[in-house]
Amino acid sequence: MVQDLIRRFPGTLMLSVGFSMGGNLITKYLGEEGRVKPKNIIGGISICQGYDAARASKYMLDWEGFRRLYLFAMTENMKAILRRWQKQLFTEQIKREKCINEKDVWYSATLVDLDDSYTRKLYNFDSVEAFYRNSSSVHYFGGIKVPMIFLNAADDPIVPPPLTALARKESEKNEKFIFIEQKHGGHLGFYEGGLIYPNNVTWLDRVLIEMANGMTQVHSSDKNSFVDEIDLIQSSSSSDTDEDTDLSSILAN
Repeated sequence: MVQDLIRRFPGTLMLSVGFSMGGNLITKYLGEEGRVKPKNIIGGISICQGYDAARASKYMLDWEGFRRLYLFAMTENMKAILRRWQKQLFTEQIKREKCINEKDVWYSATLVDLDDSYTRKLYNFDSVEAFYRNSSSVHYFGGIKVPMIFLNAADDPIVPPPLTALARKESEKNEKFIFIEQKHGGHLGFYEGGLIYPNNVTWLDRVLIEMANGMTQVHSSDKNSFVDEIDLIQSSSSSDTDEDTDLSSILAN
């Protein structure tokens, strides 16, 4: 997909933006060793990802924050997608060549069960642990050569603080990384306005544009303008942001 975009728009600069699992995907893509990344990609923005699938799978079994209910819903939704394409995904040839037991797939109670009985076999991994390690963006931080912004919410029900700490720690030692944690926001929520009738445009909608503007300023080597953009991000957030990361001080170091 990226190569097709570059072919169609060779002179266009691009930002990779990913939400939740998409944030993990773009981070992994930008950090993979041996993969040639187009110079058109000038940075990445990750929103509400969990960074480490192996650790996340253990936290999802907890009842805190109703994570176990979310896990059940996500597992059933994934199985529903597989059922929708059952004829194409579970041909006799695929089941034979990949050693997939279809009954085990439908009996899966968690995403780990589903990945163990289906996904890791489809991609030729010996274990679900090996599959999760290969798929988790935390193991690719060191290979990222472009600026990255990681945004999470402290009250995200499915991405608890021990997971976001992975990006926070990396950002403390990597000058190309910025980690932002909002006190509120949930998982991809960040609503503003009334409790019953929130604004159609969320805090995230507005701030994402400011982030993109700031990263283009970084690419233009105009650091002062980037600081101005970060100031706009901070001023546009709610009054709860007094506990959030001071991005201007990071950029000044």
